[in-house]
Amino acid sequence: MNRIALPLAAAWLLSACAGELHLPPSTAVEGDPVATPTLPGPGGAQSSFAASGSSLYTGKVDATGADWIYLDLETQKQIVPANPAASGDWDLAFKGSEVKLNGGSSGTPPGGHAVRLFGDKVAEGVVYPFAQITGAPTETAVEYQTDTLTAAGPLDGLIPGLSTGGQPVYAMTTYPEADQSPGAVTRAGDYGWYRDAGLAGMNAITVRGNVAYVIRSVECRYYKLRMTAYADAGGVAGHPAFEFGEIPGPVCSSGGGSSAVAPLGRAVFTATSNSWKIAIDATDEDAWVHIDLTAAQQVVPSNPDNDANSWDIAFKRTDIKANSGASGSGTVAIADGLRDSWETRTAAYTDTAKYHVDAADALAFITYPAAERTGDTACGGINSDFGWYYYSGFCNDGDGVHHISPREVVYVVKGRDGNYWKLRMLDYYDAAGSSAHPSVEFAPVTKP
Repeated sequence: MNRIALPLAAAWLLSACAGELHLPPSTAVEGDPVATPTLPGPGGAQSSFAASGSSLYTGKVDATGADWIYLDLETQKQIVPANPAASGDWDLAFKGSEVKLNGGSSGTPPGGHAVRLFGDKVAEGVVYPFAQITGAPTETAVEYQTDTLTAAGPLDGLIPGLSTGGQPVYAMTTYPEADQSPGAVTRAGDYGWYRDAGLAGMNAITVRGNVAYVIRSVECRYYKLRMTAYADAGGVAGHPAFEFGEIPGPVCSSGGGSSAVAPLGRAVFTATSNSWKIAIDATDEDAWVHIDLTAAQQVVPSNPDNDANSWDIAFKRTDIKANSGASGSGTVAIADGLRDSWETRTAAYTDTAKYHVDAADALAFITYPAAERTGDTACGGINSDFGWYYYSGFCNDGDGVHHISPREVVYVVKGRDGNYWKLRMLDYYDAAGSSAHPSVEFAPVTKP
């Protein structure tokens, strides 16, 4: 197992913007005040959360019972899923010293991502430098794991009643590798996050202080986590405690489609009196930031190319795609209104011919409206209108060369769920002047 190279994590952080962290997507409706998370989360009957430091939290679990205790890291809630194996509401579950992940053999979250972890360690006897984990490494740099099942043993089927296969192997109690290999008889040794004292030590469990984890959640958010205790303040075992905090991480695979998905935290929604504004970190070269207009939130579809119901539009650098045509299985369509009035546009267009979908070689937002300015010799012949924006090329039209400027366009977007919206691009740069940070305003309009 490769160990996290702490400089690698730091280098990743410097090379990619993570957007606004610690901000769950808003579930408010148009006109509501801006929703802000309340952390620490509420926990539950067998769990509690508390602030541990700057952007860090502690979780404590009473895992002494016979049932699994399910937790959602994002909201810091205890969950009671009706069907844990097919639920997207939980990330980790505790029972005694065992910890399972919502992925692999332990769960298949619908519409989400399998929870995976990378278990890291430093030398035995050294306290892990937890503060130095500032970003999640990519899956090409290290090997992430999830829960599995044991394979059938060589004697299975030969001896009546013997079955050694199909037993759960929990990633968190398996990785990272042991400093002290468990004894076959005494069981003394290391098991992922803990050390068992064995028979001579009455099988007391203590935390391996040289171990830490990077965990990818169902929502494609990344957390660093380390276990801190297995007994409560009174010394009663079966009360695991841990410290964790959100960190930037790489994009998630789309799970079979052709489009990578940016993790949550890349879009921040602000409610005004009659519209929503979105500030988007679209800096990833290959990953799309997917937006659900009706819910006013960023989503992370596991297979966006074949998901008609979870997203409307998505952003990547200057590109904007719509969930229909060549870009998705939904029914999203856009109509462009060059120099239309934002204030007076209160209803959708009734003429269906005005609406466009993405083609294989032409995104509707980059194609409509048609270009008015294009190819001036003084600008190197590369300046042009591209749907929603104008690119200045080598000309300085007031904002500098190679500048992206939103055109005066009010789009009408037919959402995947039959709702209609007016939408306009406000800027392509954030307050610091960094590119690939588009800002957008949208508001509902009357259906045709």
